[in-house]
Amino acid sequence: MPRRWTLVLRDHADAARPVRAVDCHGLLNSWWPQSGAEHGAAKKWAMNGWPQPLADRLWVWSLTWLADTPPPTEPADLIGRVQRVGDHLLEPLSVTDVHTRDYTAILTGPRRATHTATLHTVSPVVSLARNYEGEDSFQAWPGPRLLFGVVHRTANGILGGSGAVGAVARFAPREIAEPWLRRIDEVTARLRRTPDDAAPIRATEHPGPAGRTVPGWEGGLRLTLPRGSDVQRVADFGALLELIELTGVGKYTAQGFGALRVDTLTSGHDAAAGRRRPSTRERRRPRPPRPAYAEHQEQGFDGLLFD
Repeated sequence: MPRRWTLVLRDHADAARPVRAVDCHGLLNSWWPQSGAEHGAAKKWAMNGWPQPLADRLWVWSLTWLADTPPPTEPADLIGRVQRVGDHLLEPLSVTDVHTRDYTAILTGPRRATHTATLHTVSPVVSLARNYEGEDSFQAWPGPRLLFGVVHRTANGILGGSGAVGAVARFAPREIAEPWLRRIDEVTARLRRTPDDAAPIRATEHPGPAGRTVPGWEGGLRLTLPRGSDVQRVADFGALLELIELTGVGKYTAQGFGALRVDTLTSGHDAAAGRRRPSTRERRRPRPPRPAYAEHQEQGFDGLLFD
């Protein structure tokens, strides 16, 4: 069952270097170790970025467990026990469960219709694609298929992969995962991506292990499923959005890269469903004139302001 926790931690170190991705990765490897045969495989967890300062000596950090089996260590069991992250000595003060839906509920459960969503980066996204020479090349404007990950089948028939669709292939029940994976290419092929003018995409570099820098991109983009899409495609798009926020995007998500925040925009029908349509008498009743100062403030500040 995919789970996400938000931790609040107190730092007991008086002085420390900035938090490094490799230090966070090492800590989670001690919490959730993998066997030697699995060490080079995709992790069962993802970081939603890195610990961020919240207040004086307080930090906040979100972590995701992707496997359908329980984690070896529950973060709540670590409350009060100091954890070393590089030079930092972080003591978990509280652990809040923020996501506990299983794959069956994500892929088949009811959800509000969503045709448009904006994706904003929480940490740099490392998008690599194989070029014609067989080398990985950096992509600063990834398409929907690169955003949502890939799936592959081994010679003995075992499904694997990375990203949102890869998590479904690896961990969701087979009888639910395979029909969903067969449908999802139709959804990603229909998606349209446009820039988010409020958060333009920009290239960036982040310190990596052994003094190397990791190239990535930050910013936002908008994904839109065309109107007129059938109910099944709309539901599958909603599942993709929930999954992508849990799994992250691109490479090194187990080190904190590729964390995203998803903001969905529901369809006009759903948005209007909770509104009471005014009666005919109310519609005919003339509205009182609006005050001049309110009109001025709305034009100048995009909303009413009150003292």
